[in-house]
Amino acid sequence: MSDLETQIAAEYGVAIDVENTEIDEPWNTDRGGIDAINALSEGTGQAVAWLGLGLVFVFVADVISRQVFNDSISWANDLAYFLYSIHFVIGAAFTLKRNGHIRTDFVYRNWSARRQAITDAIVYAFLFIPALVLALKIATEKGLNSFSIREEVITSNSGLPLWVLKIALPIGLLLWLLQSISELVKSIRAARSGEWERA
Repeated sequence: MSDLETQIAAEYGVAIDVENTEIDEPWNTDRGGIDAINALSEGTGQAVAWLGLGLVFVFVADVISRQVFNDSISWANDLAYFLYSIHFVIGAAFTLKRNGHIRTDFVYRNWSARRQAITDAIVYAFLFIPALVLALKIATEKGLNSFSIREEVITSNSGLPLWVLKIALPIGLLLWLLQSISELVKSIRAARSGEWERA
């Protein structure tokens, strides 16, 4: 809980239980794990965040083109789709590291750290990681095939290389899988110790 949030809550007379809210804040939940994987997820997430700026420039250029020249930029929509997709798939590991993915927190956050950790460990080990391994296998096959034929977007005249997206997907899934392994390690440590580590 940041000082600003505490100050705002105090101004409105709201009492905050810092111990229970601390674990729910994505920026405050680096719970240990495997440092090299965490650093990789953090670095790639911050790098692809800049694609958001590119996305803004593409949309602004298209709007200006429509207003000034009364014509849309033919490749703008496809390029925006590319930038957003790459941002999304590569940034998934970063989001997982920061504990930013959606979950039913209204139940989870009231559990003890040990119960949270045991639940997370079971989900990662038996559901999440196997599903990512399967998705990574399929996406890699499709991505390599798309790259080999230099597949392009055929739904418009942009001619953008579709294989770039199909290669980005397995890269993103691999990063997500690695971060899931780090999260599994964190969960096992917390299940043993009864508390989440703080980095």
